[in-house]
Amino acid sequence: MQELFDRYEKILSDDSDSIILPDSKKFQTYAVTNFRGGIGKTTLSFNLAYAMCQKYMTLFLDMCPQQNFTTLFLNNKEPYEGATIHDALMEKMMGEAWDIDSERLALRVQDTNAQFQDGKTCYYIPGSSKLFLYPSQFYSRLNEYYGMTTQGGNKKAVAVVLNMLKDIIEQQVELTKTEKVLIDTSPFFAGGTHLAWAASEALIIPVRVDEQSIYSLELTLQMLKDDGSDFNLWRQRAGIEEKPVVQAVLMTHCGWNRQADHQIDKASRMYIERAMEIAEKYADVFSSDNVVNHFALLSDFHSSGRISGSKAIPIDKLSEGSQFRIEGKKVEVNRSVRRYKKELQYAFKLIDN
Repeated sequence: MQELFDRYEKILSDDSDSIILPDSKKFQTYAVTNFRGGIGKTTLSFNLAYAMCQKYMTLFLDMCPQQNFTTLFLNNKEPYEGATIHDALMEKMMGEAWDIDSERLALRVQDTNAQFQDGKTCYYIPGSSKLFLYPSQFYSRLNEYYGMTTQGGNKKAVAVVLNMLKDIIEQQVELTKTEKVLIDTSPFFAGGTHLAWAASEALIIPVRVDEQSIYSLELTLQMLKDDGSDFNLWRQRAGIEEKPVVQAVLMTHCGWNRQADHQIDKASRMYIERAMEIAEKYADVFSSDNVVNHFALLSDFHSSGRISGSKAIPIDKLSEGSQFRIEGKKVEVNRSVRRYKKELQYAFKLIDN
């Protein structure tokens, strides 16, 4: 714990370069995932997307039926009516009965959100509200194919279903020439999130400093580790050896002690300590053997986070004192935005170390 807080002090003191992280495997495909909604996950995904865009040609996917990730890339324009990730998945399941133009599936981020003009050329595949209904279709097909494998002794049929999203990603990466992939998922495991895990090499887990989020962190790590979990049972039935590892746990909404610079308040420290204990319990699902190397502490972004999520502007591009109107109310970027930027930079460092 003290090592983690010492690092936080260095980050806010502009000394993050002195934090030595071990060299780790470079991953191509990441999924931002948790089993708790309402914690600002998509706003965080959007800000990580901007950081990735500064360094890599990246493909972004929206696997959440609420489509907030898509809305941020569309920059709050009219609802998208073109081909979505749901259409691509249905084409995989239905074949020619559900035909789409795969070359028009991924859209250029810079064409719809000018905030990304200063980065590498990036693309996104829009989400769809139809993903709310997708779990029933997905598991019906999965069980149908599993019946075929138990009769014929061939695991490949189940693998075809579980790898649908992975196949779509590989096709789109080839078409767009992108180097990295970032997937925003829903807080429900069934359907789209299950496929996102199957397609990803590494997971990024946001955890709010509250009781429900701590519980959901343990559920997430348990799902990843336990052989009897739904994720691992289907993976084994498909004969798929690979599974994702945890690359980052991003503790969000940490309270800041106003009386002491650079210190997290007592309530937040308690939840962070519990999250660390859970991570130690499941240490073998992380990409390295020291879980401290995978934790980043992020403040409650207050007005800056609200502006970022409402106006589709990355926090890194917000200036102190700037004012915006959100739902008829004036919102100002306060001086805390300096701290937020440093915290986000370190979070990205964990992912891209």
